[in-house]
Amino acid sequence: MAIKQKSTIRQTVILSGGRGERLMPLTAHLNKGMIPVAGRPFLEHLIELFKKNGIHRFLILTGHAAESITNYFGDGKKWGVDISYQYAPREINHGKRLALALPLIDDFFILHRNDIYWPFDLKKHLDHFQKLKVPALMTVYRNRNKDGIYGPDSNVRLNEKGLIERYDDLLSPNPFYHGQDLGFFLLKKQTLLDNLPAEVPDDFCLHHKWLSRLAERGLLGAYPTDIPATTTTDAKWLKKAEEYFKIVSDNYSSSN
Repeated sequence: MAIKQKSTIRQTVILSGGRGERLMPLTAHLNKGMIPVAGRPFLEHLIELFKKNGIHRFLILTGHAAESITNYFGDGKKWGVDISYQYAPREINHGKRLALALPLIDDFFILHRNDIYWPFDLKKHLDHFQKLKVPALMTVYRNRNKDGIYGPDSNVRLNEKGLIERYDDLLSPNPFYHGQDLGFFLLKKQTLLDNLPAEVPDDFCLHHKWLSRLAERGLLGAYPTDIPATTTTDAKWLKKAEEYFKIVSDNYSSSN
């Protein structure tokens, strides 16, 4: 399959529909992306991160406590960006949530979720994307020191060509896996459509049923990094995220 690599990216899609069970009771009436970190919602840090990479259009896929996002950000003009939303009930899994939103999504886009921050550099990702000549790219933490945001376990295996040979949504201590998914994806929409089942159930898993299929077909490349990320996945990491933003600026390291 010939893949045109000259196009650029102008849109980020952010998954922000889950309930954030591990952060209860903070998320009882608040979307996980709206948890304050270093004085402002975590989702705001992400929007500023992508804006510094030249992205000014956002589609936020909401679910649980959607109004806590929409009431705060509105149309995004206050931040100099354009934000639109698509709502689906929180019981809908992220794969189905993304499938429902495909008519609103650009042909080439960034996909991210609302609970991981890492010094993303779009230009470097695009250069790597062009080098690999694949229709999908995932940022992967190598987890050499077993200190990733998900602990010592991993869920990604890379091959010698820089492609993801195996991807599982469940973490494993098996040394067969040696990397962690950091939640940043560069994706061609047509490739997602080509690998979408005719009938998409509500529990359709983005990782296990969709992205892992791309890996099996040799269509998912890796942008490997040794730079750690931070997350708000639970109370322990929420505290670490506060510390992270105290010491890490938004200037992107040349070693990224």
